Amino acid sequence: MSGTQYKMEKCPTGIHGFDQITEGGLPKNGTTLVSGSAGSGKTLLGIEFLIRGAVDYREPGIFLTFEETEEELYKAVASLNLDLKGLVSRKKIIIEHVVLEQNDIRESDFNLEGIFIRLEKAIDLIGAKRIVIDSIESLFAGITDIGILRLEIKRLFRWLKIKQVTALITGEQAQTAYTHHGLEEYVSDCIIFLDNRVREQVSVRRIRIIKYRGSNHGTNEYPFVIDKNGLSVIPITSDGLNQPGTRKRVSTGIPSLDMMFEGGGYTRGSTVLISGTAGTGKTSLAAYPSGG
Repeated sequence: MSGTQYKMEKCPTGIHGFDQITEGGLPKNGTTLVSGSAGSGKTLLGIEFLIRGAVDYREPGIFLTFEETEEELYKAVASLNLDLKGLVSRKKIIIEHVVLEQNDIRESDFNLEGIFIRLEKAIDLIGAKRIVIDSIESLFAGITDIGILRLEIKRLFRWLKIKQVTALITGEQAQTAYTHHGLEEYVSDCIIFLDNRVREQVSVRRIRIIKYRGSNHGTNEYPFVIDKNGLSVIPITSDGLNQPGTRKRVSTGIPSLDMMFEGGGYTRGSTVLISGTAGTGKTSLAAYPSGG
């Protein structure tokens, strides 16, 4: 008797193309780490994840930030068709801006309880299902002891899982790891890497799924763009390959040649390569008046 096959539950992001390469979205009630350099689009990805959740899936969300204020976040999306301010005013999204004082981040006095209390209050207030934490470096900036750091990161991720929220946490790319701490990647359910390259004065944005525990996913680098509608991922490995074929034909203009194509000529909409050595008539054949 075969056992019951486990299927991971997904949380759709609503971001164009992204749910396609992740085969459904982020791990529901799990933790996803979004890594990248400054300006790669990490914060915007988190904001759109919350906005699409509130608008398209009726899942309220919380944005916990340690650096940008509420007004600064509004300015960041001002040029986009993303109504962050409206959703905040209707209590579909809560922005929690936490200012960490030096005493708050000292290793000897470090305690996550204050963060947990604020998040729990916000979760209960709007029934939040999604949380974005921007960024993990800011939260654990004062901890240098690897043992303490490991325990506190695990504690944070475990608390988020207990609260049954789908969490997205941003982190700055380091030289040898996906964050400066280098530990989050081992306890994250999913890791997404964003890259913004400039070559020959042309900026190209790329996204890659580094890890997705318990799920299949696209393994390539995929280009993505940021325009007035937010993020759009272009899954080029499958994009446009699901179009149905056609039986319509276009005559070559040469009846005997048409017969070689099952009596109808070229397939409409197809691309035909005519190959041959010099003087074999390639140009003449291509220029021959067709019946299409």
